[in-house]
Amino acid sequence: MGQSIDGGRRYEALDGLRGVAAVGVLLYHLGGWTYRPWLMAHGYLAVDFFFCLSGFVLAHAYGARTMGWLGFMRARLIRVWPLIALSMVAGALVMIGHRDNILICLLMGLLVFPRIWVSDEDSFSPLFPLNPPAWSLFLELLASALWFPARRLSTMWLVLVIVVSGGVLIAIAYGMGGVQTGWDRATYWIGIIRTIFPFALGWACYRIQAYVTVSLPAWILALVLLAVLAVPPMDYTATYDLVCVAIVFPLIVLLGHRDPTGRVGAICRFSGEISYPLYALHWVLWELSLRAFRAMGGKGYPDVLVVTAILLIIAGAWGVLKVYDLPVRRWLRARLVRD
Repeated sequence: MGQSIDGGRRYEALDGLRGVAAVGVLLYHLGGWTYRPWLMAHGYLAVDFFFCLSGFVLAHAYGARTMGWLGFMRARLIRVWPLIALSMVAGALVMIGHRDNILICLLMGLLVFPRIWVSDEDSFSPLFPLNPPAWSLFLELLASALWFPARRLSTMWLVLVIVVSGGVLIAIAYGMGGVQTGWDRATYWIGIIRTIFPFALGWACYRIQAYVTVSLPAWILALVLLAVLAVPPMDYTATYDLVCVAIVFPLIVLLGHRDPTGRVGAICRFSGEISYPLYALHWVLWELSLRAFRAMGGKGYPDVLVVTAILLIIAGAWGVLKVYDLPVRRWLRARLVRD
């Protein structure tokens, strides 16, 4: 999601893996939207990988910085808010005539404030109706805001956070049959636990990464991550989810400290750059693709629609990155960031 390493080493292999995870989420959602449940069946776990990666990246980029909380949050919002704003405005335009209270939803989306009140009729509706995937962006911002003043916690306290949040997540996973929860109004509080545990693990990974001398090529880690996300549905989903979140993802982060060069390095940079716009915009770009297909008389969800939509979504995310996101962030930094 909306991460960047603002100074020093970039960990370009990890940048590339972020893009792989974003593609995993895209394919998972397309599988659900087009009645192809086998398509990246465990792609929802990519969100947990994002959280783990965020803990690592923020510890690297800001852990030793001497700056205030407001300056930190300003930097984070400059990084993530432009695409959140665009996705909410686009979502409002797409949903006009299909949802009540559009203006309220838009205002809350622009403020990155979730609709957490619950009623019996819509308790499982998304926290951000104009861009449902934004629930994880909100939780990542919340985790960042809480992490910064606590970034120098002792290792003992960090271990305690991991143990307590991990214990709660274990109970949740076995109680609900997995960690695929936290995105709706009825379970948003679970999303907080789902964020804290992998985020703290990523933070811990950064603290110990200097002692890890083994690394793997980026392409091997990318294949492993895709394989993990593509595993078909199974009877032991809770155990599988927990193993991925608690063991596999931290290992991938720890083993991804190699900085690839040449063509692989260029691919990793492209993948990292497109990851956030791809995640932030894939829902609304899919809606636009589907409506265009319906306007041309298309019916159902044929393979040609899915393949075309994937290509259009990736191309659209890249175009928005270059034409909108990067220029807007440069403009905001020039006016809001003081040395």
